[in-house]
Amino acid sequence: MDFDYTLVTDWPGHQPRQRYLPWINIGIRNPGNSETIYPLGLVDSGAELTIVDREIGEELGFDFKKAKETTLTGFGGGKVPVLILEAEYEIADKTGKKPIVYRDLIGFTKQSFTQTHPQQTAIFGTIGLFRNVEVNFRYHSNIHIDRLTVKDIR
Repeated sequence: MDFDYTLVTDWPGHQPRQRYLPWINIGIRNPGNSETIYPLGLVDSGAELTIVDREIGEELGFDFKKAKETTLTGFGGGKVPVLILEAEYEIADKTGKKPIVYRDLIGFTKQSFTQTHPQQTAIFGTIGLFRNVEVNFRYHSNIHIDRLTVKDIR
């Protein structure tokens, strides 16, 4: 499945800046429920865990009382408290191919997602994405995602 890079505009120093970033929509749902939300997130091979805004988890009916709480440390030492649960993921492109569906852990932010880019509501990392599918970056043409084959799984 192929996904376009997203043209992102931010406003550092009140001046518009545009660049292409590997932001895509991946479906998240509470296992056993059919409602799916497709947050826009950065495909980040350096992120250990997929992190999604807590509001999305609330909308999907996740029970945060059952979550494991931990604090992640990011680039530059920033700390983000997250609530870890199991989610179901769905990756679907515009071609109508059968979507890739799997379960893995997910971290929901305890507070709202950072507002650096208000349109971004997720970071898709190793746990939640890369350990389940093959991802190839073809800057700035596309991001190719495919199912892992049995021989790929270690």
